[in-house]
Amino acid sequence: MKWITGVIIFFFTLSIVAKTTMSYRERKKQLDGKITLVLDIKDQLNLELDAGRTSIETIRTQVEETYRAGNRVEIEKTLSVAEGELLVTQRKLCFPMEESANQLYQKAMGHWILLEGEDKSGSKPLEWDTKEKIQRYLVMAKSEKDHAKEYFLSGNYQLSLHTYKRSLVYSLMSLRSQKAEIPEEYQTADNVWVQPIWMGLHKQKQNTIQEN
Repeated sequence: MKWITGVIIFFFTLSIVAKTTMSYRERKKQLDGKITLVLDIKDQLNLELDAGRTSIETIRTQVEETYRAGNRVEIEKTLSVAEGELLVTQRKLCFPMEESANQLYQKAMGHWILLEGEDKSGSKPLEWDTKEKIQRYLVMAKSEKDHAKEYFLSGNYQLSLHTYKRSLVYSLMSLRSQKAEIPEEYQTADNVWVQPIWMGLHKQKQNTIQEN
């Protein structure tokens, strides 16, 4: 446990050094983006964050209020505390995200194995472009999942969370292409993250068909 804390402190120290040349506006903009991603994941996957720590919503409010007040010393202090709190939260959130990405990928892959068997037996033939889409989404889901783990191990928790989210999106896209049922715990994420993409792709395809 001590070495984990040491690693976090090390990366946090490096980030503080890097941020000394950044304006408060740039630091706040980066922090806002990170908070938005954490809250997005928390809300769409209904994940519980550490109840023993200051909530992300409270941190965001504190940063906004201090930033508007304009006191440079207080802004520096609040940003530094918020960045440290968020770093710990991001790291902890990577664990359930890894579990979710693995779980959903296995679900999509398992369904595809059954579907592929039916296709090969001729009992439920699939069109070539449908098979190609399903397989492509599965490959991308696995690739993003593996990259997310690498980012986590390197200490880049923001990019790790973002990449785990992309893996979930590709797994959901594969399930949709298979016309499989979306697991209940991922239905909100599917509606918010995937539905707009899905509708855009089908609208583009429909327009192409009409033009031809």
